[in-house]
Amino acid sequence: MTGKNETAKILIGDDSEILNNILRDLFEENGYEVVQAFDGAECKAVFLKENPDVVFIDIQMPKIDGLEVLRYVKDRSPRTLVVVMTGAGSERTAVEAMKRGAAEYINKPFGPDEVVDLVKRLLDNRRVGEETVRLKDQLRRRDRYLAELTTIINEALITTDAKGRIQFINRAASDLWGYSKEDLKGKDIHFLIRGEAGTLLYRNLVKDTLRSGKVEGEFHFRKKDRGTFPGYLSTSVIKEDNRVRGIVIVVADLTRLNEVERRLKQSEKLASLGKVVEGVAHEVRNCLTSLGGFSLRLAKMTSDDPTCVQYTRIILDDVSRLEKMVQTIEEYVRFSKRYSFHFVKTELPPIIEKARDRAVQKMTPSHAQSVIFSMDVDKTLPQISADPGALEDVFFNLILNAYEAMPNGGRLKVTLNNRNSAISVLFTDTGVGIDSEDLGEIFNPFYSGKTVGAGMGLSKAYLLVEEHRGTINVSSQPGKGSTFEVLLPVERLLSGVYPWEAFTGAVPPG
Repeated sequence: MTGKNETAKILIGDDSEILNNILRDLFEENGYEVVQAFDGAECKAVFLKENPDVVFIDIQMPKIDGLEVLRYVKDRSPRTLVVVMTGAGSERTAVEAMKRGAAEYINKPFGPDEVVDLVKRLLDNRRVGEETVRLKDQLRRRDRYLAELTTIINEALITTDAKGRIQFINRAASDLWGYSKEDLKGKDIHFLIRGEAGTLLYRNLVKDTLRSGKVEGEFHFRKKDRGTFPGYLSTSVIKEDNRVRGIVIVVADLTRLNEVERRLKQSEKLASLGKVVEGVAHEVRNCLTSLGGFSLRLAKMTSDDPTCVQYTRIILDDVSRLEKMVQTIEEYVRFSKRYSFHFVKTELPPIIEKARDRAVQKMTPSHAQSVIFSMDVDKTLPQISADPGALEDVFFNLILNAYEAMPNGGRLKVTLNNRNSAISVLFTDTGVGIDSEDLGEIFNPFYSGKTVGAGMGLSKAYLLVEEHRGTINVSSQPGKGSTFEVLLPVERLLSGVYPWEAFTGAVPPG
């Protein structure tokens, strides 16, 4: 079927051969295609075969009456237009036909212009109606698409009215700030930005957007839990009929990008330090060889002088201590250059037990016994893809540091939690703690809060965890203790996913 008049097909169902042929000639003269039927049964058969756009059907038909044909047509093709032809005094029957779906009825006799105009009007009305339905359906699909799009995009999307009052936020915005749509409805957009009035961070986004048409740049945003995050903001004006109706704001979270940049800079710094350290260690070892050799000769030459013996012993002890430090540095450099990782399915609790046994061997029995060690393991803890030897070194350094931070005894608790796609390993001690100004330095090579040692342990642990695509977070209070958290992804090769994104509440190291 078609909606164009010049190709529309009309079925004429009337047992009067004269009237049927008159209507045929009339419609063909006006460009329509015509098929004919002369009783109700034939009308049904022709309808099925020809599939006409319009059916003219006489109420009084042989074999099957017109109302039954009407029902038959509308059941199979609601779109088909049916015009019922009735005789004078059959208005009640005509009304019944309209209730059953007839598009119109006409009383016999009728004029030719009346019939032609009726067909044209019915076809035009159907065309307009179907176009309206099509457009409404298109609008509904577009609205559903836009609604779905605002839901699935990763960027936060916010709309405001012309005064900057929030009207809508998408799911990404709700997740990012921690507010629901109802929480933010009607609030000023500046409620979400960290900068306060009168500071360099403050900027009136509404006025700036209305004046220049858009605003772009990096801002810090304030979350519901009072935390903040960096983001790139872009605003645009919403106009309708050349009038400003509101503002649309898109914010991309830069937390992960900033963290990746920080980690890259840290890796580059460690790589540069490795090259420097290698050269320095070589030169220091040469000097230590000379110092140690001549000190031994001096000790033999002055063996009968107690004062000289004492001084040379101090020199030799310091030379020995420095040699151990140089050896540690060289081992660190060799490790960072040549260590080959072998990732296998690994259970963490046995590795922590082995690391603890190694750490205990480094201290006196009385010191080891003065620290109460405990481990709490989540029953749902999965195996992870890891290098067991590398993780043993990580846990060894963290446990050893914890013991050394409790020279007079204390408690060390290790807690392992399943965080969906990541594992959290917490090392909580009751030691001396770390000053806040030192927290940002503890993973750098040569940093140490102890009087002995090269300060390589935590730096090595950082590199090993990073190779597992993990992170180490630390929190501490001087005099109360420290907590080191190692976050390890269950699957190291899970592209683009970092463990701090695996569960709510995790933050990247800083």
